[in-house]
This record gives sequence, C-alpha cells and structure tokens, in this order.
Amino acid sequence: MLKYLFLFLSILILPQCNMNQSLNELNTSTSLYLRQHKDNPVHWKLWSKETLNRAEEEQKLMIISIGYSSCHWCHVMEEESFEKESVAQIMNNDYISIKIDREERPDLDARYMSAVQLMTGSGGWPLNVIALPDGTPVFGGTYFNQEDWMRALGQIAQMWQDQPERVRDYGKEMRSGLNEMIEVSLTTKNGGFKPEDFQDVVTFWKRTIDPVNGGPNGAPKFPLPSNYSFLLDYALLEKDIGMTDYVFNTLNHMALGGIFDQLHGGFTRYSTDRFWKVPHFEKMLYDNAQLISLYSRAHRASPITLYAETVHKSIKFLHNEMLLKEGLYAAALDADSRTPRENREEGGYYTWTDQEIQALVIPEKELFKLYFDLIPSHDWEGKFILHRTLLDEDFILQHPEINEDFIDLKKGWHDALLAASKSRAKTHPKPIRDEKAITSWNALLVEGFANAHFAFPEKGYNKFALALIDAMSSLLIEKGELAHQYSIGTAQGEAFLDDYAAYGQALLYGYQLTGQDQFLQDALAIAHTIVKKFPNQGNSPFRAYASNNVADWQQVIEIEDNVIPSANSMCAFFFFRIGQFSEQTEFTTTATEMLEAVHGKVFKYGPNFSNWLSLGMEHSYGTNEIVVCGTESNIYSATMTKSTYVPGTVYLQSAIDGDGPLLRGRFSAGTTLIYVCKNSSCQLPTNSTTQAIDIWKN
Repeated sequence: MLKYLFLFLSILILPQCNMNQSLNELNTSTSLYLRQHKDNPVHWKLWSKETLNRAEEEQKLMIISIGYSSCHWCHVMEEESFEKESVAQIMNNDYISIKIDREERPDLDARYMSAVQLMTGSGGWPLNVIALPDGTPVFGGTYFNQEDWMRALGQIAQMWQDQPERVRDYGKEMRSGLNEMIEVSLTTKNGGFKPEDFQDVVTFWKRTIDPVNGGPNGAPKFPLPSNYSFLLDYALLEKDIGMTDYVFNTLNHMALGGIFDQLHGGFTRYSTDRFWKVPHFEKMLYDNAQLISLYSRAHRASPITLYAETVHKSIKFLHNEMLLKEGLYAAALDADSRTPRENREEGGYYTWTDQEIQALVIPEKELFKLYFDLIPSHDWEGKFILHRTLLDEDFILQHPEINEDFIDLKKGWHDALLAASKSRAKTHPKPIRDEKAITSWNALLVEGFANAHFAFPEKGYNKFALALIDAMSSLLIEKGELAHQYSIGTAQGEAFLDDYAAYGQALLYGYQLTGQDQFLQDALAIAHTIVKKFPNQGNSPFRAYASNNVADWQQVIEIEDNVIPSANSMCAFFFFRIGQFSEQTEFTTTATEMLEAVHGKVFKYGPNFSNWLSLGMEHSYGTNEIVVCGTESNIYSATMTKSTYVPGTVYLQSAIDGDGPLLRGRFSAGTTLIYVCKNSSCQLPTNSTTQAIDIWKN
C-alpha cells in the first residue's frame, strides 16, 4: 500500500486550479482550537454534512487537519504553513479544508489516526490527512514543514487532476486496510485469566523497562497511569520485590522530574528525554486525574512523603487553575505562552533564565540551586527547568546541616519562586486554558478525588468528588442524553462509549462514598443505556466507540489502552463494578466475556492492555469488598483505607440503611459494623477496625 504514497510524492508540482471563494468559517465554532485558526487565510470549514456534501458535489479532495488547543506542534505548523498566503492559495484552490478539534471529535481523530498509522507506522498531532470526496484517506502524516506540505499538496492535486482513478484505487486499498484493522480489533482470542498469565505478561514487559530512570527504555516517556496501576497491583499480589522497586522508582522520577511542575503543581503531558526532566509542557486534565489516583494508591501501599506532596499539589493546581465557575474542570493548559523572547514560547511560563535565578532573593541560595539542579550546563535551550534529582531525605543526607530547618527552608524557596513568578506575570502570562469540560476526563477526576480521599481522608477530597458528580449530573445531561462536553454555557455533542463508562464509574464512586441509593440507580441506568446505544459488533463482545451509523471502514473499535484506558476496557470495568454493587449478574457476565476476548492479545503487548490486565487480576485473584454501615462509617472507613492497601478492593460506606444488595439488612442500631468480604463471601461483621484490617489483609 505504501508504494502509492511514494508515487504520490514523486510527481512534479504543476499549476493550481481556480480560486475557491468560500471563506474561513471557524469563527462560528465554540472550540478554542478551531477559533485559534479563524484568522488563517486558509478557507477552513467545519466538519458537517454540508461540507461533506459539497466535496462530493464538486468532486474535490479534502484536507482534514486535526489537533487540539494545547498542542505545541499544532501551533508550529499553523505559524509555518496555515498563516501563510502562499500555502493557503494552494489549499483554497485545490482542496476543501476541514479543521477538527480532536477533543471534540475523538471518533474522527481515531478514524484518521488509524489511517495515518497504516500509511506511516506512527501517529501524533497535528494530524493531517488528504481524503477523497467521500472522506476516504489517501495521504497523511503528522507535522509537515512548509516546504514538504506544499510539495505534497501540489503533487496530489496534480495526480487527482491527471489520474483520478489511480487516486481512487489507493482509496480502495486504504478502505480495505482500515477494514482489516477493525476486524483485527473485533477478533477475539478467548481464554480465562490465571495468575501465571500475569507473570508471563510481566516477564515480557520487563524487557522494555528502564531500571535506572524508571518508565520504558528510551524517549519520549509518557506517564501512562494505567500501566503503573497494573504493575503496582501485580507487584503487591505476587510479592515481586523487583517490580515493586521499579514502580516506586518510576513514580519517584516522575514526581521529581520536570514533567511535574515543581512550583505550581500538576503534571505535563510527557517527557521528551529519558530522565523525565524536559517535558512537553501542555497540562491535560486526563493525565492529572489519573495520576492523582495512582499516587494516592501508591501512598497507601508505601507512605512516601513525596507521593502525598504530589497528590496535594496536583489537586491544588487543578483547583487554582482548572476549576470552572460552573464546577466542572477545564480540558487543558497550552504548552506555549508569551515571553519577552517570543510571542509563543514552549514552556515559557515554567522556565527560568540564569539571570532570573541570579536575581532571586532566596535563603541558602547555593543549596537551592543544588536542590533544583540549577547549575551550569544543566540548562535546556538556555533556560532552566525546575526539577530535582534526589528525594528530600537523600538531599538531607548529603547536607546534614540543614536537617532541622529543611521544611522551613523549602517553604522559603517555594514562596520566593512563587513571588518571582507573580512579579513577572505581565511579561510571562499564564498559558491559555481550554475551557471546554469533557465528560470522560471529568469522570476520571471523580475517581482521582475518591482515591485521594481513601489515602488522605482528613483532607475532605470526598467533598470534591461529590461536588464534581453533582456538576456533571446538572450540566452534562441534555434532554435525558449524556453529552460529550460542556462548553460556553451549554452541553454539546453526543457522548461516546468512554464518556458513558467513565460517568457510570463516577456515579459508583458517589455510591461508595455515601451509600446513597440514587447513585446506584443512576449508574444502572447508564449501564442499560450503554447496552442499548452501543450494541455488540457482530459476534464480538466489543462495542463501537460512537453510537452513530457509519460505513464499516469508518468504525472505531477502541480496544487498546493508551494514555487513557480504551473505551471498551473502561466499559468492561464499569460493567464488572455495577455487577458487584447491584448483583445484576448479566453485567458481570458481559464484563467477563469482554475480558476473556482479549486474553490472547495481551502477552506480547501488555503495556497496550494494562487496564484490561487490572480487571483480569481482579477476576483471577478475586476481589475484596469492605462495607461499613453505621453512623460512624466515615471514621471507620477512613481508618482502614488510609493505613492499608490491598489490590482489588472496593469500598462502600453508609451512615443510613439502603436498598442496595451490599447494604440491605446490615445495619444495627447504635453501632457501626464492618463487613469484610471476599468474592461476595463475608466474614462475621466486626466493630473493630484492627480486626477488620487483619481479616482484609489475610
């Protein structure tokens, strides 16, 4: 198939056709990313039936360009190409050009990402595809410099003019290839998970790890929270000391590195190097939501001060910078911002020049420089990224004279840096915030807050979780239908499978934290809606990502986990949980069928199925249920979850009697009882947290 691509690039550029006089229409969009391109000379169109019909009527090729507002290389390509009249002239003459916000339309992004991966073997953003008038992709890639982009546009336009059937033939090849990819996704490799399966997966996985810096070998390095959640649970269940050390080493390096904002809190999207030092500076809600969960669970497994600090600073960052007035959380902060050096500088808000460091009035300045590795030759492109190379306890061992004063010293350093950051606000303004609130990402944050509550119950993070559920339920349901996002005062877009599954899970966390029956009933309604709106595909237990009807090659069947767990693994987990809490076995059965269908896929590609593997471990090793009933249930639960972490445990606490199966008949007047259950088989209740923990751990 690739031979056609190379043939495209071998054809000479010839003159363009007549100018298309239609104008850029992105100013009508509510998307920040699309509005960022509204002044381009390119006559950008929105993805719509009207635009697609026009392409068919005029038999014009389409350019489908996909990105998101906080994407650095999207901005670069805009500045180099889309803002240039010479490039726009070619695009306007010979193509109908469509801009898509991948966060608004993840289904379209996934469809065309699959095509580009089929063509080139890789993907990313910006994602740029040339398609036939019916939307079939025939050429694609990610970032193009101006020269390469203009050359490709001219060559393909000329081929379309001179040899249209050749281009159509390539389209047929692409549709066939995309159909094959979908068939591969839908193909099941059934089997029941056994404990030794996870040993086999991890043995293969260990070949790819970086034992020194943590994470995978090489660069770039993404946090991939579901990977380390699985590996943490596996290491604890199997008592694999080497894997435990690897996971904690990875979490240490991520929290100490430049990928974590040492001053303002919160994680950036990924590290461009193997040391976790130099980040790609955009901050995404989905990363921070999941990493709050991960570090909270890790702190319960091993109460490391760094993990507590990471959770608290991440939540503070989200509340300070990402919380919208309506109670939802914004999608992202841009990687780029204005500085005295550039109108758009990657990481400009977060980095420091040597002159700025020297000008700081700060106690124990030389120690401060060592602590944040602000020493000559350790800069990045002439700027310093705040990061650390040692845990605090190891830094104190190297400088024992500061032991007694270190907490105060750290606070002094932080306060001085924060004051300096505020003082340069006019020259270094904050990055732009994308204020759309995406359903699935906010639901992941509910889970993050809930897990933070289990680890740090005294902080009141359960109130954050419940407030967010309330905001989601109030703002993201329109005429009885769940929406994909909330933007500029309205719920927008049909929700996708991951939105439904994640929102259902969020409702179950509301149930776990309160025992209120309405949360369980609402979650059951979501589960039934999924069954109705997203039916199984053929003989496969997997479900399409979107509920709309499209041609086979346009389907998106999301199976493999990535920076966010796949829609199907999230759905399977949700069905498994709703089955536990409601005892409606049809959902447990469906979850098991989905899980068993991926069994044969995971052994060589464990990192791509980590959320499935976590569910598989619960299915294989069994689950624990901790149910606390009574007026002091919150106190008893807090005592247990803060001090203990056992993988595969779900919690339910309630101060009042409820109709749910796990609460019904378990209340006793005047006392609080703890039920410790294994695979729904319960020990006699106790009112001793010490006794309950002993039963739970053994």
